[in-house]
Amino acid sequence: MDKETKKKNTYNKEILNRIKEKYGISKRFITMSLSGDRKSEMTDKIRKDYKRMENAITELLKTL
Repeated sequence: MDKETKKKNTYNKEILNRIKEKYGISKRFITMSLSGDRKSEMTDKIRKDYKRMENAITELLKTL
């Protein structure tokens, strides 16, 4: 009966830094919010901002 382990997610560090500057919160809180360990209004904002920034980067890379 092995304990189930969580998959370690990798996030774009530049996006994490931008969100940290925008909201003034720790990277740890941001990563926990993105992984689903935290649930709050701020968590929803963080997830939306991260997804929006990630999509913008993807679109930019497609044009190159």
